[in-house]
Amino acid sequence: MSSPKRRPRRGRPGSLDDLKRELWGALRAAAALLDSEHADVRLRAAHAVSQCSATYRALLADAETDQRLTELEKIAGERRP
Repeated sequence: MSSPKRRPRRGRPGSLDDLKRELWGALRAAAALLDSEHADVRLRAAHAVSQCSATYRALLADAETDQRLTELEKIAGERRP
């Protein structure tokens, strides 16, 4: 059995800010579908909102932790003789 072919990467890898922006856009787009006339669309939109929300929350928590760590490292560096 052969392994799947990998596609070559295009452009530079995205940043965390890029990811936050994309997730926020996806969350807003999915939330707009919650009022759909079709039950299956509403169900899929609710699932997408749930998934995007959980991922976005984790991303924000990680970003906050990273920021705090950077500040602590800066303080520790200033205190070293």
